[in-house]
Amino acid sequence: MTTKDETIDAFGGEFTTANVMLFVKSLERTRTFAEAVEDHRRLEAEFVARAGDNELAVLDTRQRIAETILSLAHEKRAPFDVCREAWNEAVRLGFTGPFERDTSAWFYADCCLYDEKTEEGLAVLEPLIAELERGFEEAKAAQKSTAFYEQELEKLRDLQGALLAQQRGEPSPERSTRRIDEANPPTPEEERSDALWDEFSEACLAVYKTFARTRERSFTDVAADYKRVEAEFTARAGEDEATQDLVLSVKGRIADDLLRAATMLEQPFEVCREAWNEVVRLGFSDLWEQCWMAERYVRACLRTHKPEEGLAVLEPLIAELERGLEAELARRSEARAKGEVPMQAGLTPTYYRDMLSSFVELRDRLEAAAAGKG
Repeated sequence: MTTKDETIDAFGGEFTTANVMLFVKSLERTRTFAEAVEDHRRLEAEFVARAGDNELAVLDTRQRIAETILSLAHEKRAPFDVCREAWNEAVRLGFTGPFERDTSAWFYADCCLYDEKTEEGLAVLEPLIAELERGFEEAKAAQKSTAFYEQELEKLRDLQGALLAQQRGEPSPERSTRRIDEANPPTPEEERSDALWDEFSEACLAVYKTFARTRERSFTDVAADYKRVEAEFTARAGEDEATQDLVLSVKGRIADDLLRAATMLEQPFEVCREAWNEVVRLGFSDLWEQCWMAERYVRACLRTHKPEEGLAVLEPLIAELERGLEAELARRSEARAKGEVPMQAGLTPTYYRDMLSSFVELRDRLEAAAAGKG
């Protein structure tokens, strides 16, 4: 690699870091879309100026800023005309890669779904789906990996299915629209709970940062910090019926964070088991969260030479994932039999397959350890 190439790579890496940090800041509930755009335009101007006469670096910077602004328009539920303008700008500049193109198309088509601009969303998705289908067939014929095409087709077809259902006048219980949201604005109590949750999340993140990078703090000190955060915010939430969901969410988040800290700081098995039991006691919001937390605990079982305990958690989850995959494939098959494009309803087949692959591999390692071979 030449010195020039190294300089370009360093420039790109520095821009990526700055862009990601700014994007995370922009997602804060108190930051408006206009403020987020202004921040990213300043970042764009800085790095375009630094790129000088390097046209490729200038174009890459402008493309990535355009992609980021489109994603922010989607996240912030900007007015539809603003989303369309962001999409047109990204198309005009071109995309930084196939994945970014597909993701940007998904963001815009989802904006169309939210604002009930069905035909505009389908006009973007359908040619892209056709292109990906051709790519899939060509890769398959050449005996090359089709994983990228399968993943992209699944997410785009799911959104296509939702747009087609909207076109048919069929409501989607998992998706809202601007019309529905504006007819049902949040109450003052809900706004207060949201603001309190934002503060709570910031406090949890601050504790996490004290040990995540160096991992030099003791678990006892980290746990004490998390418990102080829990006590403060449960007290601030109050004990009235309207805030009980918030209190339960605070307790659940703290339990999750304590399990994460126990596993990251490689605590003894008994500490990890206690943290896991508390997570289980409080319950999971969905199967995705259950799998994510279970994987942390099971890996701790493997590390601490407790394979039987890990298998006791993992095997029922594998069975549940297998049932979920079978049911989801059947649901999609039934929709296709009716001549409909299936839309997403819960976890996708790709998620089920990926999680099953990871868990089966982990089960094999636990069984080998239990047999004295690991």
